[in-house]
Amino acid sequence: MTAQIPGELLIFGAFAVNLVAGFAFLRATRGDASYARLANRAYALFTVLVGLAVAYLYFLFYSHNYAFKYVFEYSARDQSNFYILSAFWGGQEGTYLLWLFFNALFGFIIIRKGAQYASWAMVVYSIINLFFLAILIKLSPFALLPEPALDGLGLNPLLRDPWMVIHPPVIFVGYAMAAVPFAIAMAALILNDYQGWARRVFPWVAVTAFALGAGNILGGFWAYKTLGWGGYWGWDPVENSSFVPWVIALALVHGLIVERRSEALRKTNILLTAFVFLLVVYGTFLTRSGVLADFSVHSFTDLGINNLLIGFMVFFVVLTAALFAWRARSIRSLPLNYNFYGREFSLFAGLVMLTLFGLVVLVWTSLPLLTRLVGIEPRAAALSTYNDFALPLATLMAFLLAISPVVDFSEFKPHHWSRKLMTGALVSLALGFGLFYLVLKAPLVFAVIFALIATGLFMYLLKKVLVRLLAPALVALAGTITACLWLGVTDYSYILFFATAAMAAVSNVIALAGYFPARWKLIGGHLTHVGFGLMLIGILASSALSTGEKLVIPRGEAGRAFGREIRYSGMAFDINHPNNELVLSLDTGDGPSEIRPQLYFSERMQGIMRKPYVDRSLLYDLYLAPEQIEPGNTGESLVIRKGETKRIGDIELTFDGYDMKGAHGESMESGMRVAARLAVKIGNDARAVAPALVQEMGTDGSAKVISQPAVIRSSGKEYSVTIEQILADQGAVALSIPGLTDTNTPDRLILDISRKPIINLVWTGAILILFGSLIVYVRRREEMVRTTALPVASKESVPQQATP
Repeated sequence: MTAQIPGELLIFGAFAVNLVAGFAFLRATRGDASYARLANRAYALFTVLVGLAVAYLYFLFYSHNYAFKYVFEYSARDQSNFYILSAFWGGQEGTYLLWLFFNALFGFIIIRKGAQYASWAMVVYSIINLFFLAILIKLSPFALLPEPALDGLGLNPLLRDPWMVIHPPVIFVGYAMAAVPFAIAMAALILNDYQGWARRVFPWVAVTAFALGAGNILGGFWAYKTLGWGGYWGWDPVENSSFVPWVIALALVHGLIVERRSEALRKTNILLTAFVFLLVVYGTFLTRSGVLADFSVHSFTDLGINNLLIGFMVFFVVLTAALFAWRARSIRSLPLNYNFYGREFSLFAGLVMLTLFGLVVLVWTSLPLLTRLVGIEPRAAALSTYNDFALPLATLMAFLLAISPVVDFSEFKPHHWSRKLMTGALVSLALGFGLFYLVLKAPLVFAVIFALIATGLFMYLLKKVLVRLLAPALVALAGTITACLWLGVTDYSYILFFATAAMAAVSNVIALAGYFPARWKLIGGHLTHVGFGLMLIGILASSALSTGEKLVIPRGEAGRAFGREIRYSGMAFDINHPNNELVLSLDTGDGPSEIRPQLYFSERMQGIMRKPYVDRSLLYDLYLAPEQIEPGNTGESLVIRKGETKRIGDIELTFDGYDMKGAHGESMESGMRVAARLAVKIGNDARAVAPALVQEMGTDGSAKVISQPAVIRSSGKEYSVTIEQILADQGAVALSIPGLTDTNTPDRLILDISRKPIINLVWTGAILILFGSLIVYVRRREEMVRTTALPVASKESVPQQATP
């Protein structure tokens, strides 16, 4: 028996047993107890086989069996056991197996908690598992190399980070969990029975939202501390593919709260439940089909499973559409209460805003695919495109978050409300468009958002009790605007954003206090909203108000930025060493301390890898990101390739190419002139020079070469730049700059330093969001368990008033 056979047998065995389980669950839908027992046992065996496949792949990793292609590609003998653990999900094959393993485990949730939906839901769930098994047969993690290797290639250096040991499994928990409510929703449509579906899916929707949120946040934190570009979110299409399902899952939580209370929004919730799962499938296609290969640093390449991925996606889209179209007329739901002062309206508004936000991100994320489909050159949306719509939508969401804790489920309508609404709207429009847009030249989008928020706030303050309840939030609003103006923030959109986010945080913090200590399980939503408000403030402050400097520090010397002294003492190893570190000392005024950001060339990635150092404090982070090491001058000429930029002294030189023409005009009969086009940058001063070599032909046929130097001036000194050699075969030029290239100088570190104000609010807010989601799960799971003991109402008891 060859080594791959046990793994292949486990996958094929799981495939066969999953078929048996699916068929048995289908027969069990008719109430046959013997098939139900068979289905459960077959599913248990399927889970065992998948678990054994996971264990066997780990055995291959830890035994360094480099006869296996997947083990060879993602591990190496010198790799620590910790990172061999994460090598499992370093490539596509392992992630599909991990995903299937979570799927297998979560299937027992449906079996144990699915009640009347369990059998049909498991039929759907078995089809989902079937797709994963088909992918693993096509793209097996147990494939062999033509010849066994002595050692592996090792894990991608960017993935050798503790956070990447956690981040992928958490994301895949979210992906796998999304299939649980989806399967129950499909079962509800098949059975045309919706009485118990919302309470059955609610806890698992909360877990899905929690896991997807945690995965996104962990990924953002990893990017911040590892990639060295200074941010945590770049609207990368692959990042968006897990962000959009999270946002839609949060929207669904709002819809389920409404349905659990008033039995409204049932159709919407069923569609959103399906949408979350379909978005996961669509995101899988986007990131693993090669469609985004040119637009994302995270994207996988096409490994020949696109037809399976497309089939996976199309099948479940068609299944959802067909079942919903079949049952749409019979899905009974009560009308939504659109009372502006009611909590039901604020929940619905939150659902709409989150869904709208997710859809817009989805469209722009799909731009590479859409442009490809219409036959034009594929392209991705610019970062500014995302930021342009995210800011106004986030501002509106923050306002809703500020209002939601103070409204309740009671009815209210002000006297002459339409006249008052008209008055409020006119005044708000006059301020938004008349004052801010026309007089103060604020952006049009700001004028619209301001008018909407001002009108809404005016209407809410017509209810006396809300004036009292909103007072602290209004103080926060006014205080934040004052603080922004005092700090010199001049962008009106930013000021409004900060102010509404502060309102949201304060309003929900006060609401939280009312639930402690006895009713702590009711705080999940408010805690999430507090976190959201804090995170919004942290995101904008740490990005829009971030400031940065670039230091060029010769080895053995120090530079200063933001009141710190940074000394560069050299590199711990060679630049080609896989764990090369820069030896720096950072003096914040209390004496120097050694810090070691990383900078090295990765043979595997064929590029420079950077890992920054982050000096954390309560109010801001100081982010030190090494950019490059500039070789020192050894007294030789300066060689620059075409398009390359090199710095010498304070002068930055870019070689743009050669110009050739005759020595005395266009004709080359009397000789030739070759000039090197150089872009020169000294501080903020940019210019172009063109030193040249001129070949002149004598009347006797002899040739002589004359150098025509160019002159550049820096720091009051004048330097002559001459061409020493034309390196046409290398596309380069060798330059001589007396006074600079003829002296020995040490190598120099180019270091980006940025200060990111109150970035800790991003992480604090994110943690609160996760805790809030977890508490929502605890509460909704207890509700499900409590109501499970109650008899399920018959379909005849369902209210017959259809949603308009």
